[in-house]
Amino acid sequence: MEENNLNLSQEELARLLEEAKRKAQEMLDKMTPEERARAEAEAQRRIAEDQASMQQLIDEAKRVAGPAPEAEKAPNFCRNCGAKAGGGKFCEYCGSKL
Repeated sequence: MEENNLNLSQEELARLLEEAKRKAQEMLDKMTPEERARAEAEAQRRIAEDQASMQQLIDEAKRVAGPAPEAEKAPNFCRNCGAKAGGGKFCEYCGSKL
């Protein structure tokens, strides 16, 4: 792509995409079945390499970031009066913070 402008309109992006699709189809039409099969195999190989590379980046990011902090669990019972806790932040019976 000759243009390096990152501020392309949606219409311009759509036009560029259609142009790329047209050129790709023209190239495919010129290929023999054997060439197409080789190109497909190469594309699949590159996709697999990219996926492996992305997974390595994700695994490394997880390792660097460390384990995700666990969400603080609300107690099952009020620590003040012993009543079963509802779903809120305060006891429904005595009003104490859970």
